[in-house]
Amino acid sequence: MFSRRARLSRSLVLLGCAGLPDARHRIYNPPVSRASALYRLQQTDLSIDQAQGKLAAVEAELSEHGPVERARQEAAQAEVELRHAAQGMRAAEDTVAMQREKLAQVDGRLYGGAVHNPKELQELQAEAEALRRHLASLEDRLLETMQIAEDAEAAAQRAQARLELAEADSSGRGASLRKQRETLTVLLGQHAEEREAAEGGVRPEDLQLYRSLRKGPGSLAVAEMQDDTCSACGVSLSASARQEVRNGPGLIRCRQCGRILYAS
Repeated sequence: MFSRRARLSRSLVLLGCAGLPDARHRIYNPPVSRASALYRLQQTDLSIDQAQGKLAAVEAELSEHGPVERARQEAAQAEVELRHAAQGMRAAEDTVAMQREKLAQVDGRLYGGAVHNPKELQELQAEAEALRRHLASLEDRLLETMQIAEDAEAAAQRAQARLELAEADSSGRGASLRKQRETLTVLLGQHAEEREAAEGGVRPEDLQLYRSLRKGPGSLAVAEMQDDTCSACGVSLSASARQEVRNGPGLIRCRQCGRILYAS
């Protein structure tokens, strides 16, 4: 025979077991409310949108070589202009040298004593004067080409300095951007885990509604109720609607924009 205390204990155990739910049936237990679960999911999605936008910008900048490429093209063009200027200067030098040689030959005949005919001496004198005038013109042109070559060399040096600066800046910026990319990638991984946890607290039918309302990155499916209005569209809410948003068991949607209302 069981003692009275033993029988009472056994009855309590049996009563407790009878009150337990069948393990085959899943119990849904939202974190606070259905709207708050969706709001938490949306906050995570918005953080993901922001991180993905920043990552896309970083990737685009990493693939952008515009400043360096422009500086490289400018340096190459400056080198071409420098070569042309140097060639022009050498050509002018050769022309001046040839003209001086011609003048020296005429002067040699004029003052060498081999020519005695007055008419021929007069012709040589005129030719020498013409050669000197033309030589002066060629020397002026040579000075111009020398200045052009000097300016081209200075421009090429400046272009090369800009290229080196652009490459150094690109290298430093690239290192910073790669670090940002790594940080954002890690952050997105963390957000993905947070989203999985947040989505696990949402009913399937609520999740379907949330997806239909949140149609694109940055768009809102859930709007906070602020100062008795919908924070998304600004429409005023009735007293009964506000009460349902705060205490109702279901999802309350804005009568104007259709978003799910959430009271923090």
